Amino acid sequence: MKAYRSIGLAILVLSGVTLAMRQEQQAARPAKEQNRPVTQVPATQSAQGQAAPGPTAQQGAAGPTTDLLKMMGVNQPDYGIKITQTFDASGKPAYETKGGDLLFFTNASVSYNSTADKPMIVVVNARTRKIIALADINIPSTPHGITLSPDARYIYLPSGFSIGEGRRRVGAAPTAVIDAKTLKLAALINTGGETHHTQVVADKYVMFDSFSGPLPIFLLDPTTNKVVRGIPAGDFKGNPYIGFASPDGKFIYVTVRPGIARDASGREIDGWLSKINLETMQQVATFPVGPGPVWTAITQDGKTGYVSLSLTNKLVKLDVDTGKILGVAPTGRGPYGIRLSPDEKIAYVANKGEGQGQRGATFSAIDTSTMSVIREQLSCPDGQCQADHIVLSPDGKELWISNNLGSITIFDRESLKMLDTIQTPKLADPHGGTFVLIAPDNRSAKVVSDIGGPHGGVNPYAASAQTAAATPARRTAPSGGASNIVTVVARNVRFEPATLDVTAGQKITFDLENADQIDHNLMSAEVGFQEVILAAGQKKTAEWTTPSKPGTYKIVCTYHPGMEMTVNVK
Repeated sequence: MKAYRSIGLAILVLSGVTLAMRQEQQAARPAKEQNRPVTQVPATQSAQGQAAPGPTAQQGAAGPTTDLLKMMGVNQPDYGIKITQTFDASGKPAYETKGGDLLFFTNASVSYNSTADKPMIVVVNARTRKIIALADINIPSTPHGITLSPDARYIYLPSGFSIGEGRRRVGAAPTAVIDAKTLKLAALINTGGETHHTQVVADKYVMFDSFSGPLPIFLLDPTTNKVVRGIPAGDFKGNPYIGFASPDGKFIYVTVRPGIARDASGREIDGWLSKINLETMQQVATFPVGPGPVWTAITQDGKTGYVSLSLTNKLVKLDVDTGKILGVAPTGRGPYGIRLSPDEKIAYVANKGEGQGQRGATFSAIDTSTMSVIREQLSCPDGQCQADHIVLSPDGKELWISNNLGSITIFDRESLKMLDTIQTPKLADPHGGTFVLIAPDNRSAKVVSDIGGPHGGVNPYAASAQTAAATPARRTAPSGGASNIVTVVARNVRFEPATLDVTAGQKITFDLENADQIDHNLMSAEVGFQEVILAAGQKKTAEWTTPSKPGTYKIVCTYHPGMEMTVNVK
């Protein structure tokens, strides 16, 4: 009889715990999913409504899974994520380098249209844009993503899912650690899931996101290959997708999708952006952004975020302190990866076709001030490409786009002119990439750029800010002469100067130059400025007499909405 009482008591306790967890999950569902208005979390509060400890960084509160594990007395900080096998990776270097070389590492996998038998590591000389090394990696999985340890000694290859006979998906697979010089497998790490993307964080850690397993977001110390910290899957109260660290390394922003994709009417339920304190790995706030959030790009000042929405073909701009939506721009089909220009005036978006049959083939340049499309174009010569990740070169001048159907294409960032195509062997599909700079003495190296942005003290965003501070945005035309010369340059789909101060009735001679590789024009009916067409790289002069009536006017390029110069007549 006592045995029955014990069993009955155990069932009662388990039922109580299950009911409590169910109530917690119901309360945590997005407000829109429950047909209730969404309450924005103030910048000084966590998502649970607790005040942040101070102005330096919001701490957040422990999520339901973290609390439950503590209640159960579970003390397993690594969640079982550890090296399960090591290999002898010594040997002759797979490629030669010299001081100052810039290399680009990418993976080439066995999914999509690939005919490769094994995943590959591809090493490219980024200055010559030639492949200098290839290596098969003997792992039974479909890796997606790649980065290296900050000191560029080891390559980290996320597992993707394990594949069986006939390339069937059969479950979780180990993450690979590869010697970056010999390109030989050094270790396998069991993560309990399917790691998806990886990137350097704070020039110290390697961060992974994972589709399954106990920790969908975790930081690894590359010197020990041990987990530093992570956030359990249940704390998100949804399905986390990809995480990106803020440039200052204080927060991780994770796109999250609801557990149920559609409501009873068939409408797509909004996903959200989860703001995580990087030190505590606790959620600070959640911001609804729309259905199917994928990628996040954060401005250098940490105030603004851009999120791609694959299901509705949109790019959302939001304040990452308050969650306020600042603008929405159209994109191409199924947007995926995002990269901002060094001056953060343009967002480049890879239109992969995510969630829409994976049949995207373009990328878009979007004006971040007006949230309007500057240009959408093919990401490869024949349109058979499926762009997914965009990596900015360390000097900020080039966009390296990985195309899932077997190529890397390189574009001049300002003109969007295609510079080169690197074809991967056997149509093996690349996903992103990492730039590595070799030291002048050729004795060491460091990661300087990956899908998360710049690293290693090489930052084109900082250089752009310094240039902008040194270059006046406003120019005043000299007065008093019979004719006054003003130079106007069309560069990066902008006019320089952006603002021109003149006097009423002043005679101006414009020296016009198109520094882009695309055509522009200048015209303004309201001030009697006749259209001047500038082909790519062309220079012209134009005479103009300013209006006799003081006021503020616009000279515009009608080819590219938002490209304009403000003229103040005094």
